Parts: sequence; C-alpha cells; structure tokens
Amino acid sequence: MRKKMIVTVLITMILVLGCISLYSTFAYDAEAAKLDASNADYDLIYSLKELSSSEVYVAAKETKYIDITLNNTYTSNVRYAMYYNLLNPKNMPDNVKITLAEESSNKLEDVIKSGESKVISIKIVNASESDIELVIGSVVGFENGNIEDLLNGNEVLIK
Repeated sequence: MRKKMIVTVLITMILVLGCISLYSTFAYDAEAAKLDASNADYDLIYSLKELSSSEVYVAAKETKYIDITLNNTYTSNVRYAMYYNLLNPKNMPDNVKITLAEESSNKLEDVIKSGESKVISIKIVNASESDIELVIGSVVGFENGNIEDLLNGNEVLIK
C-alpha cells in the first residue's frame, strides 16, 4: 500500500511540473505587443508575408506623416524597401516630396532580422495645388538581392 502511494505522489508531482513548464512556454508577454505612441496621421502595420501597402490621400498644401511598422515573420533575414505608387493624378505634381521623416530611427531600405520589427516614419509634403492619392508600401527580397528588381509597374522607391 505504501509503495502505491509513493508512486501516485511521484506521478502527481511530475504532472504538476509538466503543466507548469508548459504554461511558462506559452505565457503571453503583454508588454511585447505594445507599440510606441505616435503622432503620425497614419499608423500602418505590415507583416512582410502579407499585402504590405495602403492608400493615402494628401490634400493640396498639406503635410502628412505615416508611421509604418514592418514585422518580419520569415525565418530568415530579408531586405525591405519603401515605395509609393501614384494613383491620382497620373503624373506626380511639382512641389510634392516623399521622404524619410527626420524623427525616423530606421531607414527606408535596410535588412530586417527574422522576428524583428522596425518602425519607418515617412513624411509627405504636398505643396502643389493638386490633391494626390497614392499607395505607400513595402517590398521585400533576399538579404543580398537587388530590391529595385522587385518593383512592379508604377512603383517608385522612396529615397
């Protein structure tokens, strides 16, 4: 009888330790999912495996800031670059500038490690008399590849 009780206690302890170790492996860190507060007009989050673009409207004589969070969900490092595709009008008006915002801590084109996230801040200054509508997106390729070869149609790298 005593031997049976010792075996039962040992099995129970092993099960409890197993449950605790499994729970700690799947624990969720709520702080890791929070993004820094932003003053941007748009806050976009792109997973590099999904469609990574969004339409933006900028009125005449207006300046907009866009913060884009890129999440590398691949298992390897990749190169990313930011681009725009003008939807309306067909040609870019004079006095429109699309650049990296001064406060951005990351580059418009760089390598992003597996599982890493980067926030890229883009500034669009429309000093023209025309409203513009464009797509801001990211293109992703091999770490040592030529990113310009991956652009489609009217997509233009933001420099």
